[in-house]
Amino acid sequence: MAVKGIQELKPVYLVYGDEPLLLERALRRLKDRVAEVADLDFNFDTFDGETADGAEVVAAANTLPFASERRLVVVRNVDKMRASEQAVLATYALDPAPTACLVLVATKLRRDSKLYKAVDALGGTAEYRAPGRSEYPTWVVELFGTRGRKIDRGGAEALVAAVGRDLRRLETEADKVVAYAGDRLSLTRADIEAVVEATAAPSVFDFLNALGSRECGSAFALLDALLGSGEELLGVHAMTVRHLRTLTSARALLDRGAASGAMQRELGMQEWQVRNAVAQARRFGADELSRALRDAADLEARLKSGQGEPRVIFEMWLAGVCARSS
Repeated sequence: MAVKGIQELKPVYLVYGDEPLLLERALRRLKDRVAEVADLDFNFDTFDGETADGAEVVAAANTLPFASERRLVVVRNVDKMRASEQAVLATYALDPAPTACLVLVATKLRRDSKLYKAVDALGGTAEYRAPGRSEYPTWVVELFGTRGRKIDRGGAEALVAAVGRDLRRLETEADKVVAYAGDRLSLTRADIEAVVEATAAPSVFDFLNALGSRECGSAFALLDALLGSGEELLGVHAMTVRHLRTLTSARALLDRGAASGAMQRELGMQEWQVRNAVAQARRFGADELSRALRDAADLEARLKSGQGEPRVIFEMWLAGVCARSS
């Protein structure tokens, strides 16, 4: 007798996007669904796309499940597979085994690729991207909803302001608020302030990202919070210069048309860090970054020699970096 869950599961899925937390959640949901109709202790294989052989993945998917209705086969980083290996998976997706659930996980995959088209034809593609900047409060409201709680818009905005746009931290802090609230179902900004703002320290990386995104207002607000929390201005200056140097290198690699892998090697950064640096570097011209670094050297000399009020001259330089049009 067929199990209803079998009919609902597709033979191949492609889940992709730039937010690891959301990808992990999607994969967990699929794994839980397969577990309803399969003993995953005996029917689960996982591969890494950087080293996986397409034929081995297909062989795993074509293996009959043991004492279950389905097998689960997961390939992470499928976007890092060689084109020839992706082609093997694309061919499999044209006629997949009905007893397997093959889940492909990627940061990105071209929609005109054979693999994407083959999986999309099965209705198995789903993108999981980070929320847009203005969408984070809505995401927080929905997050609390998954915990059986309601939070007003002001409370959601307060959490984002206190924690930043790191989904993992937002989730962690939301769970703290839920624990603090006990049995109460409706939460407000006061609950956020009671639990989160007292413990969530401002991040210099949020400041650097605001600067790199040329968001002057956010950069000034974060600078104020950093200095108020005890950060030294010279330390912030040093981190800012290092970030601008990274953006300068990223801008040069962009101008040379370097591939993502080459950028990772040149910059010595993780893939998500490279994406962030590239997105920010695109907002500047090479001459703007060069001028910002030259001015930063002059600024450092003035800070160390006591010429002028340190914070005032730093903020004047900061405004110049943010405001120049690209």
